Amino acid sequence: MRGAPLRIERHDNQKSLGPDAADGASGVEKWALAAAKLVPGEVVAAYLAGKAILQGPPPLDIIWWLGWTILCLVAVFGLRRWMTSDTSAGVPAEWSAVIMSMLSFVIWVFSFGDVFKLYGIWNERGSGLALIAWTLLAPLILFGLKRLFRE
Repeated sequence: MRGAPLRIERHDNQKSLGPDAADGASGVEKWALAAAKLVPGEVVAAYLAGKAILQGPPPLDIIWWLGWTILCLVAVFGLRRWMTSDTSAGVPAEWSAVIMSMLSFVIWVFSFGDVFKLYGIWNERGSGLALIAWTLLAPLILFGLKRLFRE
């Protein structure tokens, strides 16, 4: 897709761009496409780089971890808002995908522990199971949000 590469489904203003693989996709194909696009990989890479710095000596204050996590979450919001919209074509942000990507990032960070360990609200098994469940259910929740937001 030109203009809004991380949209899950095309906006009505994009139909003139020609056929798209997602337009004729089956339910399973749409689920797989949504699951792949909901992972904020561009911010995950930045988060991991910052995590490597934060884990180095000396031990850092919780404020650094919290600040880095919040900064990355704000980056997910900004980038996904931008990359699911195309102002020149009148395509608004796909808010359901923006919200789901932000939640995906938080659950992904929770699976590692990081700032959640410092607050004492992390469980190794629970976080791993939450990540697996989220990966399976997120596209289904997304399709429900799309109906709610009328996207």
